Amino acid sequence: MSNEVGKGKVGSCIVMGAGAWGTAMSVHLAKNGLSTVLVPWDEAEAQAIREHGNRLGVELPQNICIDTHFEHYLQPMCVVFLACRVQGLRTACERLKVYEAQLTDVISLMKGLDEETFQTPTQIIQALLPNVNAMCLAGPTIAKEFAEGKPAAMLLASRIERRNLQKAFSNEAVRIYYGNDVTGAELGGSLKNIYAIGIGVLDGLELGNNARAAYLTRAVKEMIDIGVCLGGRRETFYGLSGLGDLFTTARAGRSHHFGFAFAQGQSPETLLKEATVEGYASIHRFHERLKERNLDTPILDGLYAVFYEQAPIKDIMHRFMSRPLKDEM
Repeated sequence: MSNEVGKGKVGSCIVMGAGAWGTAMSVHLAKNGLSTVLVPWDEAEAQAIREHGNRLGVELPQNICIDTHFEHYLQPMCVVFLACRVQGLRTACERLKVYEAQLTDVISLMKGLDEETFQTPTQIIQALLPNVNAMCLAGPTIAKEFAEGKPAAMLLASRIERRNLQKAFSNEAVRIYYGNDVTGAELGGSLKNIYAIGIGVLDGLELGNNARAAYLTRAVKEMIDIGVCLGGRRETFYGLSGLGDLFTTARAGRSHHFGFAFAQGQSPETLLKEATVEGYASIHRFHERLKERNLDTPILDGLYAVFYEQAPIKDIMHRFMSRPLKDEM
């Protein structure tokens, strides 16, 4: 794949998935003057958006086209964004496979890992679409704020340099940074959901700011240890897709709400009926993945015990605080 592609002007942008984040990204791209197509998964959803508005309740720029037939808009230097759940990623790639020869760059907007294979989204994309450059765009972004044009920063992670995309996606409100540690960026986006559940639990128990600060500090340490163990670079987790994303999710988002509501007495089963919570499944996946590795992960182990072994929270808190004293790092 030629690096010359990374120097050209972006032709058009296709965003597959019309949920909150796909909609927000479409609005941002259109505001940047890019020809943008928002692709719902079926015509019924597309018609509902046209007639009743989008999930964010924001006004869509006129240069956004809503159409399920994305293939009509493929052109040279077209960038495809995938904003679906990880569980639906293979289906999305199958739709794109027929047109692979016309594709160059495919960007994942997903946060999470495949339940069965533990693969990251770009690993799945690259396996199913081997001739494209699979990237991810990650960082601390709340969809509605992003769509409203409030200031934000994100990381575009690509193994092949794509400075043209970094420039095309940036504006006065959004600053795009570039990095080539795709694995680290995706692991950070998945791990932060786990630790955001934990901070939600602390907030639900009203344990105070001292406990919150102590937890976040140790959570960052643990998240970095796990990320490096699984192939990411340490510095990536100190950046937007790691530390930055954790801080945002620790204040708002499904993972925090899930932990908070659980601590207030609601069951995981009830909460999972209300919304998909990537962090809940990630607790199990990462715990199983790390079983055979000599890695100290007391927070992850504690969350696993609480949510998958029904251990009382107070017992896990006591276990954590009674561990042998040690140096900080």
